[in-house]
Amino acid sequence: MKLGRGRERFTAALGALALIVSLASPARAQGRYDDGEAHPLRLLAYLVAPAGYLAEWLVTRPFFRVVSQEDTAPIFAYTPQGGFDYETYEEGMSTGVTFESPYRTLQKPAGPP
Repeated sequence: MKLGRGRERFTAALGALALIVSLASPARAQGRYDDGEAHPLRLLAYLVAPAGYLAEWLVTRPFFRVVSQEDTAPIFAYTPQGGFDYETYEEGMSTGVTFESPYRTLQKPAGPP
């Protein structure tokens, strides 16, 4: 009798292991490895980043929502910032590089006269 129970447990454990192995996907890196990613402070940043993300969404964004309301803005001395307008952005135009094609210049290369 005891031998049967052990066999049932073994079969159940083997089945569970087979299920886990069949559902697991292979681990792959998202990009090429760079030695800069192995710096101890970079490893620490991987641990601290989720706390910063949570702090942004749970503390600063709700606080900004309260401060930026029309009726509370004068109390907190909030002044709205202008949004970024991509249509009138011209910084790159002086260098001949555009936002759409950063590796191509607008000016044609000077050829022989």
